[in-house]
Formats: sequence, structure tokens, C-alpha cells
Amino acid sequence: MQQAKNLIKSAKIGSIVPVVETLPYALDPVDYFAKLSDYGKKKNSILLESADIVPKYGERSLGSVDPCLKVEGKDEKFEITALNELGKKFIVFLKNEFDFCDKVEYKKDVIRGILKPKRNVVSEEERLQLTNHADIIRKIAFKFKPTIKPFIPYSGLFGCISYDFIDQFEDLPKNKKDITNDPDYVLYFLDNLFLIDHKENKTFFVSNALITDDGNSIYDECLSKIEGYKNAIKKKVKNGNNKNRTKQKIESDTSKEEFIELVKKVKRNIMAGDVYQTVLSRTISTNYIKEPLDIYKKLRKLNPSPYMFFINNSGGILLGASPEMTLRVQGDSKKIVEIRPIAGTKPRGLMGDKIDMDLDSRYETELKIDAKEISEHTMLVDLARNDVAKVSGPGTRYVNESLVVEKYSHVQHLVSNVKGTLKEGLDALHAYVATMNMGTLTGAPKVEAMKLIRKYEKTKRGFYGGTVCYITPNGDFDSAIIIRSIRIKGKKAYVRTGAGIVHDSDPESEYEETGRKASACLKVLGED
Repeated sequence: MQQAKNLIKSAKIGSIVPVVETLPYALDPVDYFAKLSDYGKKKNSILLESADIVPKYGERSLGSVDPCLKVEGKDEKFEITALNELGKKFIVFLKNEFDFCDKVEYKKDVIRGILKPKRNVVSEEERLQLTNHADIIRKIAFKFKPTIKPFIPYSGLFGCISYDFIDQFEDLPKNKKDITNDPDYVLYFLDNLFLIDHKENKTFFVSNALITDDGNSIYDECLSKIEGYKNAIKKKVKNGNNKNRTKQKIESDTSKEEFIELVKKVKRNIMAGDVYQTVLSRTISTNYIKEPLDIYKKLRKLNPSPYMFFINNSGGILLGASPEMTLRVQGDSKKIVEIRPIAGTKPRGLMGDKIDMDLDSRYETELKIDAKEISEHTMLVDLARNDVAKVSGPGTRYVNESLVVEKYSHVQHLVSNVKGTLKEGLDALHAYVATMNMGTLTGAPKVEAMKLIRKYEKTKRGFYGGTVCYITPNGDFDSAIIIRSIRIKGKKAYVRTGAGIVHDSDPESEYEETGRKASACLKVLGED
């Protein structure tokens, strides 16, 4: 930490310097987060966890309960709010950064404004440079210039971006009913966090010095935050305040008959040559009685995943167990763009609590020779190739893994990986805007499929099909698709699931598939 102290003394205003303390063991991420967050009740707290360790793609867990700043937006409006004294300094430091907006109001602890996204008909390259709310996010994420990068991630904006953020870039039909009334994005600047490296079996406490003035107390303030993390280890975990079981009341925004009719309509669009596939979804809502963190724990046990998340924002709680990366952009002098489509799933060969190798390999073989799964997967790889090519330098886009079976604790997936070198002049947010939303949640061709989704689905998707993500001051970005997720608001929980409609889809079977996909989330909401 002496290096950090020296860097803070010599750092220029506008620098960010991480102060790190390392423990030689890995804390349990959920239990530790429970201690810090009053069992998940603390507003503006976040946990991102790898509960199923996958090499390179799920090796770390992190969390924070005291971010300094929050930025959220919906449609044309945005708001940047200071959450503590450091956040107020950040707000002052951001003054005049948003004068490009249509309207902006600067106050000591909040910046509010309106920015109408531009969707001019221009070339793809020019379109990426048009102004939209990604520019709001960009101004905050990259405001402080990094001095050292101890590991990824050590600081930056963390949170979630909804499916409907696509309206910042594409001119789609307007949304219909908005049953959750969520923002299009809510992101927190984490100046401090805990990070657990499961591969190295270590825990890191990080407090970043944001150099906004030449104050001498900055290093001591960082040490104080780290001391708070250390003291929390000794706390006892509070139990959830769960109530007696009540009967689960399940409602859907789309009836079985309505969904079947929508599938038939999409099939007519496919016959007409408008699309190859469209993912239709519906929202199931229900009451719940358990503490949200207990719901998360049960989902974690039932469906452990490399990308698990628990985010308590002012409007409610978003939790989930996603198996699939949205987009990754990482590197130093040259950034590598990466999309990793997953399509095709079989169970592991579990016999009791052990893997039967013969049964496991049989399931793997079935996955490799399933013509329908391979056909759908190939379509998604083509989409990923097109998306990566949009933001990659000429000749740098390639498929480095094709139709690989990736094994998790409970399931095995068919996975491919597409990479490219990010074009000069673009950053991770350009890459995200150019590639959203993922083909596994839209269909193909992507824009036409998204038009049909808006035309046919009865309610706005909200966070479903969007992304949980982070972006660091260095420009590193990682994210996961928001699926297998639960949105808790007030006394209701919302679960949205979809089915990919193709030429030979059976309408009733597709409806049943949406029910099967929702079953794990509904089960953990209803269990004692």
C-alpha cells in the first residue's frame, strides 16, 4: 500500500489511485455481502457473483454497499446523484461535462438533464458517433484517469442496462404497457469494493482515491474504508425476516391463447421472409414472502451460474443467475471485443450428487449431434460475427471456439466464441451500443426481430434481455445477459421468459417452454 500512498501524493487532479489490501483466503461472497448490506436490505448495494466457476469467464465475485455516485436514465431524462460526501466532490468535478445535452441542471449533489438521442440515417461508422445516453455514461466512467490497474475490475460503473436501452440507437415501434416502470439504466460508481478471486483463493479490499483536490486526507480516508471492510468480517450474519407461507398467486401478462396466437403471427412473418427467428416473451408476476437475499440463495443453490447478481436500487431488487456473457471488451494498448453465444443445453449426468461419466458423455454426444440445436447455434454465431465485425478492425474478427461443450455443475451448454480487435476511435460503450441486444434474446435478423417483438409483446421488457455490467476507468467492460432473473418491486415479483420461434415451432410447445424456463425462479419464490 506504500506504492499507492506515494502515487496519491504525486497524482494529478483527475487521477484515480487504487489502495488495496489482500487477505490470503476467500470469503464467502454471499455471507459477507449479507453482513455489509443488512441482509440485502441496504439501498444502492450490489453483488456480482460467480457461483459456478468457469475458467476465464467466472472466476471472481465482488460487491459494494457504499458507492459514491448513481446515474440512471429513462427515455430522454437522466439523473446523476451523489450518495455520500465523495459523491458530492464527484458531482462538482463533473460540472460543465454535460453541456452537450438538450437541457441540464447542475446542483451540489445532483445533475439532471434531458438528452434526445440522435438517430440520423448515416453510415454504420457515423451512426456509432451520434449522441445518445451512452455519452452520459461515458463522461462518468472515464472522468478519472487511471494510474495503475491492479486487476479487473477495481473501480468504475457497475449496474444494469435494460433491453429498452436499444431505443437510444434504433428507431423501433414504441413500447406498450410498462408494468415494472424501471429505468433504462441504473449504474453505480464504485470507488470501493470487495473482490474475491476464487481461482487464487484470495480476497481483496479496494478503496480508490479520486483526486479531486490536493487534500492530504485522501489516503487516510481510503484506509478507513478498508478498515470497515475488515471489521465487517467479524459481524454475525443476520437471518432473513421470512413470514409464514401463503399461497402463491401467479398471473401472466399474456394468456396461453394470446401467446399461441402471437406464435402463429411470427410464423407467418417467417413464411413471408421477414425474419428467420423471433424470441417472444411474457412476464409472470407473483407474490413472495421470503427475504430477497434468501430467494437469491435458493436460486444460487438450484441454478448456480457464472454470472449471478443481486442489485438493490431505489426502485426494487434485481436478482438472477445468468449463464451467458453479453459482451466483453478488455486489453491494454489494444482492446479485444468478445461475444460468446450459448445455445443448446443438456443436463449433467448426475447420479445423486456425483457425475456418472458415461451418462454425462451420452448427454454431451446428444448435444453435439442435435441438428435443431446446431442450426440455431450456427445462426447465433453468424449474428455474433456480424456484431463483432461492426466494431472491429479489418481482418481481426474470427471465431476462436466453435460448438464447444462447456460443462457447469448442473448443465452443459453448446458454446462458441467470437473475437475481434476494437477499431481505433471506439471504446467499450460504442461496442455495446453497436451489438445490443443479444441475438439469443431477439432473433434474426436482429432489427427486424426487435420490431416484431415491439409489435406483438403485450408489455415492455424492462431489464429482461438487457445486461448486468461494469465498465472501468481503463475502458474494460464485462457483462451478462439478464435472464433467469427476478425483479422484486413492493410486494410483487416479476419473472420474464421467452421462446425462440422458428419456421417449424409448435405454438403450444413454445408456450410451455416459457413456463419451463420460469419454473426455477417461481420455485424459489414459493418455497419455504
